[in-house]
Amino acid sequence: MSGGKDCVVIGLSGVQRFISEARTTADLANASDIVARLARVAMDEFTADELVIPSQLGESPPNRIVALTPAGTGAQRARAAARAVHDRWEEWVRQLFGRPVEVPGFPEVFWSVAGPEAGDYLQQWEEAHVALAARKRLRGFDAPEYSGGRPCSLAPRWIAEAEPPKGIPAHQRGAQLSAAGWVKRLWHTDTRLFRSALGTDEFFSGPTGFPSTSSVASVPYRKAVLERLADPQVNDAVRRLRSAARAVMGSERFRALEAPIAALRWETGDRLAMWTARGAGWWVYPEVWQVRSLRREYAVAGHMFDEKQVDGGRKAATDLLKALGEEGPTPYYAVLASDLDNMGTFLSAEGMSVERHRQISRRLVDIARVQRAIIEELSGVAVYAGGDDLLAFLPARTALEAAERCRAAIPAEGVPTASTAVLFAHAYSSLRHTVERARSLLETAKSVRNKNALATGFVTRSGTSFHTVIPWSVGGAEGPGSLLRMFVPGRGGEGATRLSPRLVADLEREQRALTELARRSSTVKAYRAEVTRLVLRHGGSQADADALIAWGDNHYVDRDAVSALLDAARVAVFLRGEIR
Repeated sequence: MSGGKDCVVIGLSGVQRFISEARTTADLANASDIVARLARVAMDEFTADELVIPSQLGESPPNRIVALTPAGTGAQRARAAARAVHDRWEEWVRQLFGRPVEVPGFPEVFWSVAGPEAGDYLQQWEEAHVALAARKRLRGFDAPEYSGGRPCSLAPRWIAEAEPPKGIPAHQRGAQLSAAGWVKRLWHTDTRLFRSALGTDEFFSGPTGFPSTSSVASVPYRKAVLERLADPQVNDAVRRLRSAARAVMGSERFRALEAPIAALRWETGDRLAMWTARGAGWWVYPEVWQVRSLRREYAVAGHMFDEKQVDGGRKAATDLLKALGEEGPTPYYAVLASDLDNMGTFLSAEGMSVERHRQISRRLVDIARVQRAIIEELSGVAVYAGGDDLLAFLPARTALEAAERCRAAIPAEGVPTASTAVLFAHAYSSLRHTVERARSLLETAKSVRNKNALATGFVTRSGTSFHTVIPWSVGGAEGPGSLLRMFVPGRGGEGATRLSPRLVADLEREQRALTELARRSSTVKAYRAEVTRLVLRHGGSQADADALIAWGDNHYVDRDAVSALLDAARVAVFLRGEIR
């Protein structure tokens, strides 16, 4: 029972859109942090005893807040929370620009209240959420006045400011950004924002950038560099690489190091090692050192661009590769997205109570804490982890293991199952499109019968893409991720290092015949034997053949067996070539 109290529900709308409107990983992470802090502003309008979701003031706030207030006070308290969110946002914008700047339609705060007359707590919950959904459908649309101005390059729904904020670096002044875009871009780098808005709490460690996609992709390679930095040849190559990068970038941009990745450690005071861990993520790729692209990025006012330094940097990166004596860094990284299945239905189930919702909220916080630790341990960085959803960037090598372990961190009882997507993407691809594809892949996983599935896919730099999806229940105790890893050199069973990519071409050529064999129960044995023959022919093992066949032999995915098998083979062969 709610004890004769008002049930208040407050939601921040358009969150996924605001976060995905990003050109860099820093934009993405900053937007997530901005939303979390605005949610905390709303949460702070309620006492610890009043909060239901989240259950405690110190918890990471979700985008939706539920509280129980004294009867008759819910609407007033909800209005105050919505006003506080808008006031805080306007304060941040004013601090950055030195004047008020309107951002139409952001932040969007919706609220609803169900009083004691609605019934017990669960009835209030239902009524409040129905009313909240209705409010969203009847929203007012604030349209910006373009009047000849240019649209924002991050979010074209807003107009770009004619003048950028004062005091920003020269290389950023030409950006066509709206007020919201500038706040997002400068969130963790401009002292006017991070000192007043962020302070020194546990969520902020200083004005550093979020690791780029190239930095995430190159973590295993740079880890190997750090381990051998005492080697004279490695040390010399890194020193020359750093010198060339500084000359190309300019001192101001060179000093803007990225936030550290937990897996990359160095001795305090070792500047060369620190730069390798926090600044070299892009520069270790020899192919990066191209005059035309670097000139476009770094030849800005006040900085002399020296083409000779580009040649020196390319040679240093090549020499470093030779000194290590191993494969170069892969340009591919992975986006991991996960979401609990049917969370709304689960929270509205019969028998739910205030205390039960608070218990679930606390459990989600615990899950988020464990998942963040897993991501860091496996050399990745989490954009956000709330227990019910997760978005993280990881090196290609550890992404599937991270997906399995993050799912294993979710208890078998007490919360719903989780669907997961792992998308491998080229570090130079559009980040916004990559994140949108990962979200779409997650929806594909959720479209599987009974959900609780893993979708794995890739998109190359040219745009070629394939994906495969299978329930977590297929593949034994280790899950479907272990089936894909069987095809990765050095990480699978017998024959994993010899499986030829030509297997895909043979499966494509034989697809029609295999489909006919798989359709009839009388010829299924022949179908299995033919798949096994092709796999063995191309250097695989019986275990590899069984893994592929298992992809098609499940009734949860609404695809024919051969199509599912072929897509799995495409993804597996991609992983074979790019995970290192």
